[in-house]
Amino acid sequence: MNSRLLVAFLCLAAVSTGCIVHDNNYYDDPGDVTFRWTFGGLRCDEDRDIKGVNITIPGERLANDGRYPCQANGFDGIVLHDFEPGTYSFNLVAESYAGRQLYEVSGTFRVNGDVTVDIDLTPIGASPSFAYVNWLFPNGDSCSRAGVVSVEARVDGGDWARFDCAAGFGGNSIKTPYLEPGNHNLELVGLDAQRRTLYSHVGQFTTRYGEPTSYTATLRSSASFASIQWEFESGSSAVSCGQAGVASVDARVDGGQWVRFSCSDGRVGAGVTTPQLTPGDHDLQLVAVDAQNRPWYHYTGRFSVRSGETKNVVVKMWVIGGASIKWELRSGGVAQSCSQAGISEVAINFRDVFTNEWVYGIVGDRHGCNDAPVVFEFLRPGRYEVEMKARTSTGVDYFSVSNSVFVDIVGHQFPGPQNALLVSLFPR
Repeated sequence: MNSRLLVAFLCLAAVSTGCIVHDNNYYDDPGDVTFRWTFGGLRCDEDRDIKGVNITIPGERLANDGRYPCQANGFDGIVLHDFEPGTYSFNLVAESYAGRQLYEVSGTFRVNGDVTVDIDLTPIGASPSFAYVNWLFPNGDSCSRAGVVSVEARVDGGDWARFDCAAGFGGNSIKTPYLEPGNHNLELVGLDAQRRTLYSHVGQFTTRYGEPTSYTATLRSSASFASIQWEFESGSSAVSCGQAGVASVDARVDGGQWVRFSCSDGRVGAGVTTPQLTPGDHDLQLVAVDAQNRPWYHYTGRFSVRSGETKNVVVKMWVIGGASIKWELRSGGVAQSCSQAGISEVAINFRDVFTNEWVYGIVGDRHGCNDAPVVFEFLRPGRYEVEMKARTSTGVDYFSVSNSVFVDIVGHQFPGPQNALLVSLFPR
């Protein structure tokens, strides 16, 4: 490193001491210096308390002792004339009308012909840098198309701040807090009207002393969804909506509200999208109905999604049939009413005679004791033993007689209440 470059380097590293390095290079030219300034990102007409800017350039005698109005010659800044070639240090201080020092910045500039110095003065006592942040969405979506109402942001793990989505979109930017020059971590989350997180971004930007940095973040989807597709069992093969005789499919997730779709909307290769889901496991129920609104096929199962994933879930709906069940309570050969027996609730179950599995687990499907007959519409075809149990208020258990009532479930057949099977329960 030659002596001239060494002195210039030391000048840049210690601007507070003030120095001028004159360059004797034959090709360097004298020039004018134009300072263009902002104040914490604000223009002169945005901070009305600023009276003017005081400029100090060590070794240089400036007009009016370096005191200049905030705006001169139609722009926020000033033009200083006739500087010899070289590197100069400077200090700028913005003063209020009451004489208070509001903003300050120091730095260096190099003259080799005319030069413009764009500088942002920071509030006295504040860190000397910040960044302007704006955001985009995938596929060129706008805030409304992305479903984002607000964006929350934080820098370096600090406090979260919330902004309207439009404040950082479409040519607009938000301003970070004042920061020390260097690298900084940024986190953004895009929220819908229910404050659910739909998009997120994690990135890093670098700020420089006295100079705002611009950073554009592309928010990526962090919401979880499932795309549900269905087909219908027919023996060992699958059939289409038309072949299955299905007009619509009702769907719900996690016991929520039922939503009806045209059968063709969810055919394999298409799919209907669930509402936003939390990462993890979810329950899914589907009921396919014909044009007369009769249930024809059914599905109950579970699926899981990861954060930010749209999970493709292909289900095979099975043919369903029905059964109708009523019951009587007997003790000592005498029929009893529910109140006489002290029973308020009964549990009904169907045990597959071939697999020994219960349709409704070990608990059974519970109903009020006086609710008979109960109609079931979502049973898979097969042969089942009907099993029932109940408990009195005094702790006495009633059970149906083993191997006494069987039902054959046939696809698309739904016996009504008038054809209910009678099940007798006895105390044990």
